[in-house]
Amino acid sequence: MPQKLFIDVAIELPIDKLFTYSVPDALSGQADIGKRVLVPFRRGFVTGYTAGFKRKPDIDGVKDIVDVLDEEPLFDDKRLKFFKWISSYYLAPLGEVLGLACPGYINIKSRRHFYLTDEGKKMLDHEKEVSGNLLRAAEGGVSLAALIKRFKRHATYSLVNDLLRRGLIREELQLKGGSGPRIERFVTVSGEDVNAEDLRKKAPIQAKIISCLIENGETSVKVLRKKLGGIDQPLKRLEEKRLVVISKREVERDPFASIQRKPTTHEPNKEQKAAVREIISAIKNRRFASFLLYGVTGSGKTLVYIKAIEEVLASGKGVIFLVPEISLTPWPAGYLSHIFPGRVAIMHSGLSEGERFDQWRRIRDGDIDIVVGARSALFAPLKNPGLIIVDEEHERSYKQEDGVRYNARDVALMMGKSFGLTVVLGSATPSIEAFYNSKIGKIKAIHLTKRVENRPMPIIDIVDMRKRRQVKRAENGVISERLKMEMEEALAKGNQVMLFLNRRGFSSFLLCKECGYTFRCRNCSVSLTMHKKRRILLCHYCDFSLPIPDTCPDCRGYSLVDIGLGTERVEDEVRRFFPGARVARMDSDTTRKKGSHSRIIDAVEKRDVDILIGTQMIAKGHHFPSVTLVGIISGDTSVGIPDFRGSERTFQIITQAGGRSGRGKQSGKVIIQTYDPENQCFKKAKEHDYEGFFKDEIVMRKEVVYPPFSRIVCLRVEGNKEERVVEAITALRKVAEGFLKKGAKGISILGPAPAFLARLKGKYRWQMLIKGENIRELHDFVIKTRAAFDKGRYQGTVLSVDVDPVGMN
Repeated sequence: MPQKLFIDVAIELPIDKLFTYSVPDALSGQADIGKRVLVPFRRGFVTGYTAGFKRKPDIDGVKDIVDVLDEEPLFDDKRLKFFKWISSYYLAPLGEVLGLACPGYINIKSRRHFYLTDEGKKMLDHEKEVSGNLLRAAEGGVSLAALIKRFKRHATYSLVNDLLRRGLIREELQLKGGSGPRIERFVTVSGEDVNAEDLRKKAPIQAKIISCLIENGETSVKVLRKKLGGIDQPLKRLEEKRLVVISKREVERDPFASIQRKPTTHEPNKEQKAAVREIISAIKNRRFASFLLYGVTGSGKTLVYIKAIEEVLASGKGVIFLVPEISLTPWPAGYLSHIFPGRVAIMHSGLSEGERFDQWRRIRDGDIDIVVGARSALFAPLKNPGLIIVDEEHERSYKQEDGVRYNARDVALMMGKSFGLTVVLGSATPSIEAFYNSKIGKIKAIHLTKRVENRPMPIIDIVDMRKRRQVKRAENGVISERLKMEMEEALAKGNQVMLFLNRRGFSSFLLCKECGYTFRCRNCSVSLTMHKKRRILLCHYCDFSLPIPDTCPDCRGYSLVDIGLGTERVEDEVRRFFPGARVARMDSDTTRKKGSHSRIIDAVEKRDVDILIGTQMIAKGHHFPSVTLVGIISGDTSVGIPDFRGSERTFQIITQAGGRSGRGKQSGKVIIQTYDPENQCFKKAKEHDYEGFFKDEIVMRKEVVYPPFSRIVCLRVEGNKEERVVEAITALRKVAEGFLKKGAKGISILGPAPAFLARLKGKYRWQMLIKGENIRELHDFVIKTRAAFDKGRYQGTVLSVDVDPVGMN
């Protein structure tokens, strides 16, 4: 290895390049791929990731790195290659991709404080100059940030580690906007002859502390304070008298505190056993294999997952179990932590930073075999993964909507291919793309056709809301007479009811209450979004527009309505109709506080709730055996989203929500309220016919060349001033057209048009779509277009690139 090393460093900033630094001789033995390094950048210091070595730099004046921050690499060459694929495919800076694998809450900069020990005091005058100066700086306590600033020409982190190992300084973590290990103080009596009676008259609180310690043994100061109140001064006096000993140690935070551990109660049936055999066979081959576990709601996909996990763990490998939303982590975590106690970690943004730090470190240290979480759990530092499960693979929540805009489902498949893993995608309503890939042999399909214990599928009835004119009672209500009658019957039998409000991807669109007609773009096969202020119906793909009409063009009726309502309105109506019922609401407002998801779910499971009202977070994953009726209040709203996937999402969410019904001993029923009962989404859902829906949908996709028959990239410009945004997006269109004229083949451009959310957080947003049949040619076209556009420097605007967008937000 040469005396002078040069390394390429990826910095977690939206900058699409690597930066070259030199490694001083003192750190040359520590620099390695996958380690974090502290580097000078602009006017300060930032943390970067070592991404490669160079024999000589491409530029002059290369600066030295300041320090190497890790003793062991956070990722190896193989993982780096995988991260580079993510960067290349999603056209995202490598530094931001590496930030997914090395989350910010593990960053140690500016968070550590050091103090001189008694042994260090003895060595003050015997250490070398730099070490001695560092010891003197620590006499009154000093932060790592201050040390870095003071000793910036030296390898501060390495010096600190050396002094720590030798016991000359001690460390305390003072958290400022980040996290680290939790350090708590514990108290124990100093000897067997300590007697509380001697203190009772003169120092009653001290006596209480001693009595509590004698009774309970070593106790944390936190627990003592909770039991006895203000104890700080009495405790200090006891320590001064040497009657108690106070020590500090690390305490792990427990994210499982609110999770109920659940045993599995079923043995696998014939279909489940066959599915398990297929997956286990692939696991034993230790080669990449991908499966689509396509099972009707209630068919027991979870049990198949568990049996496969048992096999993986027996082979000495680990498992990553992805769920689409944070609210769904408790059910797999509950089952798996019961079967594999102490071997399961949870990873998602709903945990505190401290909890995430503890979980991440346990995974990194090899103490964990199973990681359960939302999309970011895919990047957990699991030592030796063998299986990735992507449950509810069709969910759009797997797509990251900012930063690195990756799709965890697709990245999971690529990770499986890169590392020779088995990947199982599970769904009762697979995405069109995944099911198409199973049809052409890219993914192996495993079909579970029956519910557990041969329970019947719920009966689904459609209520035509256009006929409500004939009903005098509750004319303006959101609950139809039919649904109200079914709710009365279910509650009278002591069963539970779920009311689902379809709000995911909601947009304001116009519908005729007389005939169910919706206004659609003649170019793009998506609904037109209503803009009341501008009095137009607008396509958010190609900018086609129509003036808002007074009458329906289909039936000439005057009953054109803007579809949309909220959970609070539904709750008010339910409480009015059923004053004696115990009602709970589960939406973004009622689940803001930590643990609120679990509390509501536990209440439903314990039968403390009669009627549960909610949005998409109640529609999937949950198992409520006493729910016999599901009412879908607004079946139409997702049909009307300005997206070619509108019909697909409607079918999926209705099927998933309806699947919560009849999972126990009693049969279930689903009532769908709609103004468009002839829509194929509702007809196929009523018949539990996913494959029939797929056949209709895939024909439409092929006709208009939408995925899976093409790939799409969304280019979005946003800024504070709309005129600048429009100017920039217009210039972007011209740049793209220029490359089309130069011979780019198989590429088409849609737009520009305002984004569906045309203004978000004060920013105006316009976008255009680039569509192509070959992903490499599409990538090349977008890269050239972006590079040429960037030369224009349109001030006050930002261009973002979204490869394979799942929504038009």
